[in-house]
Amino acid sequence: MSTPGELHRKALRLEWLTIAYLVSAVALLSVSRGSSQAMKAVWFEAILSPGPPIAFLVAARILRRPPSRRLPYGYHRAVSVALLCVSLSLFALGLLVLYDSVSRLMQSEHPPIGLVDPFGTGPLWLGWLMLPALAYSTLPAAFLGRAKLPLARGLHDRVLLADAEMNRAGWLTAGAAMLGVVGVGLGLWWADAVAASVVALNITRDGWKHLRVAVDDLMDQEPTVVDHAAVDPLPRPLDG
Repeated sequence: MSTPGELHRKALRLEWLTIAYLVSAVALLSVSRGSSQAMKAVWFEAILSPGPPIAFLVAARILRRPPSRRLPYGYHRAVSVALLCVSLSLFALGLLVLYDSVSRLMQSEHPPIGLVDPFGTGPLWLGWLMLPALAYSTLPAAFLGRAKLPLARGLHDRVLLADAEMNRAGWLTAGAAMLGVVGVGLGLWWADAVAASVVALNITRDGWKHLRVAVDDLMDQEPTVVDHAAVDPLPRPLDG
């Protein structure tokens, strides 16, 4: 069985790997997103996705600091503060993208996904570039999320758990965006805005879920297991 120190080192390596991967995914989405609303929503989510791993890395450094006169109880709240900042950003972004997507749908805006010539070999429908970019933005993330879950539970780290769950569930946003792009290609103008709305709802749901967890922690809620599925059994025998 791995020690907490070994689990923590593995988590740090995975988070650095995640950040490097997400930067490449954002770059790929940036050059292929065109004017698609669904691609724009996925791109926004990808830009915020490094937030949880960065928060984990920052909190990991702050937690090592010794108590000070100003903070006599140490820095153990750093994880909750980091989770609060990330989840609030996600929640706000989700609402913004949802409003934008629904507005475009109500205005019957027809998103153009035109032709490009990226390789100098003739015109190519931009959707054929969007689909691989969307696949790249979710498949590696799903494997990273699966690898982080046991580490998050072993370390009882809620920021790492939130990051793992977002990575693992990324297929929903990418899948919705793919359907939107294909729908526009088939002449269904509304498919792009509907797909963007689905992506925005998923972003908002993630943000709200982890925002509640962060606020509960800062309000000294009864201790629970890392995923809040049950009350932590450890304090009961200590209470006698």
